[in-house]
Amino acid sequence: MTLSRTRLVLGGLAVALVGGFVFWLQAGVLYSVGTLAWGGWGLQSHLSGAAETVLSGDYEIAGSEYALAVASSDELARSVGTTQLDLIGLLPGLDTAVGNWRLAASAADDITSATGGLLALYGDLSGKGGGPKIFSDGAIDLARLNDLPQRVGRVVASLASAERDLDAVRAESQPAALLDRIRDRALAEMAPLQEGIGALERIAPVLPDALGANGVRRYLVAIGNQAEMRASGGAPLTLVLVEFNEGRISIPIKGQTSTQLFPPLNAPVSWWGPASNPFFPGNPRNAPFVVTNTHPNLLFSAKEMAGAWEGGQYPPVDGVITVDLTAIAAVLDATGPIESSAYGTVDGSQLGQILLIDAYADFGQEESAERQQANQQLLDDLLARLLSGDDLVSAAQAMASTAPGRHVQLWMRNAELEALAIESGAAGVVDDPDTGDWSALYTQNGNQSKVDVFQQRNVLVTAQVAADGSARVTQQLTVTNATPPDRPAEGSLGRIGYETMWLKNAYLMYVPDAALDYTAAYPSDFAVRPFQGHPQLGRGWVEDGFGHRLIRIVGWTEPGGQSAVSVSYRLPAGTFSGPTSSELEYTLQAEPQALWVNSVITVQVTAPDGWLPIEEPGMKVQGSTATVSAVQSAPVNAAITFERTP
Repeated sequence: MTLSRTRLVLGGLAVALVGGFVFWLQAGVLYSVGTLAWGGWGLQSHLSGAAETVLSGDYEIAGSEYALAVASSDELARSVGTTQLDLIGLLPGLDTAVGNWRLAASAADDITSATGGLLALYGDLSGKGGGPKIFSDGAIDLARLNDLPQRVGRVVASLASAERDLDAVRAESQPAALLDRIRDRALAEMAPLQEGIGALERIAPVLPDALGANGVRRYLVAIGNQAEMRASGGAPLTLVLVEFNEGRISIPIKGQTSTQLFPPLNAPVSWWGPASNPFFPGNPRNAPFVVTNTHPNLLFSAKEMAGAWEGGQYPPVDGVITVDLTAIAAVLDATGPIESSAYGTVDGSQLGQILLIDAYADFGQEESAERQQANQQLLDDLLARLLSGDDLVSAAQAMASTAPGRHVQLWMRNAELEALAIESGAAGVVDDPDTGDWSALYTQNGNQSKVDVFQQRNVLVTAQVAADGSARVTQQLTVTNATPPDRPAEGSLGRIGYETMWLKNAYLMYVPDAALDYTAAYPSDFAVRPFQGHPQLGRGWVEDGFGHRLIRIVGWTEPGGQSAVSVSYRLPAGTFSGPTSSELEYTLQAEPQALWVNSVITVQVTAPDGWLPIEEPGMKVQGSTATVSAVQSAPVNAAITFERTP
């Protein structure tokens, strides 16, 4: 073979080898890219599917989605395991992109692992995971409960590892930036999961003790009747004592507040309560249990309930939980109806009509014992369902969904549990936000009538904002007593008792802490009822025990009638200054009351001359005035921005 022929053969072999190497390299990269894209899409889809189906209660489908998510995560792992990618990672400019690729795959594996841990926890709590339940048939598996902190800790560790990997993704070059958007989206989607597991991480260590692992723990559950309102919830006309002791759950005491627990009829008891609560003139208290939750802030009302319960010669409690019919209706919607011998089939959509309206119409004043017995049987059936553990998770999710409207509220003696309740917004706290405007308006039934279920409430906040960021504000609360016209106006006891259609309300109205020149207005036949035994601020105003100013106005509203009361005040310069000198921003936080029919709030703000509102969806604008409305099923936060016209 000649030299030239030898060179030709060797050259051909070299070209073939190089071509084969390039083809091998390209095939490996294409495989990695393909598995990255397919695995990433599948992972996101199936993790979302697992989360959505487990929340809807379909654990079996959630498990299938999770299995597919694991397969997708494995695809991602394979995408970074090729030799070709190892070689590409040695090239300058591409090494960062490959590193990002591997970090994303590692984070995906950690997120999948965390999701699996949470799914297993859900399965053990609900009994749908195939193994024994943590909670079942009135008993708690303390060994599994004590293992909860470690299991939660493993989920937290997986999420923390995923976050570290995602934070380490570097986007300094164009090739590296390919995963930049994926990183940001993954971090955003992890946030709710981290928030939820963070709360579980804090509660898990104290949960065994709270549920009786180290001795008896007792909690008073007050069922609020929204046909007769108090400021912090419905009147506590039914009480249940739940006791946890070494893994066993029992209900040693339960019954109707007025006749069974405090006979003969709401008998007064003596107890000690928070000294600065203006709703009681001094200590010791001497009043019926049913008026204990008159303070709008549950931090006081729950302590009054706990004290009055003990004053009735019942055992001390470690916490108070208030639940009303809105929350119970949500539970029935989630877990199914209950059959009642007195009321027939009772589901969530019928509960209010049956217990808050029909029961009082069907059972007269003389038949109250029969009505209470029927209501108690309905509650007993619901408690039996919950104690079985079969619907625990669904019931808890349903109740939690109503907590923003204060239909479920918690107060705990344990400082860590109480801090969690406050942080979650379930502690019934009434507190000025310290910025902008604040609306906190409540009604309290004063004649034992059961017409609050018909109450239609509207709040109108009108504000005139000045160029210096000050404002003059009026908050008007209008209540319509929309009782059925075919019912007799007065009952056997006249305008008192649950047969009357008349309404006697105490209107409890706050002003912001920064308010100046505050005053109240009300109909001529209404009156300010002062708070006795507490330092007065003048004209009926009092400090509520938490540093906020409060007034109480009392008056009657006839059947079909309407009453309006209001507070007006001035907020100082700079309150509503915007981020720039050419903007003003009015903000308002409005607190809800746990009514059966939610209140509607309308906020109408007028800008100074030379300013116009920046229109947002849902806003009505007329000249320099902007108007927004919302249903108060939760705290309402409004923000209206104005800009200076050229």
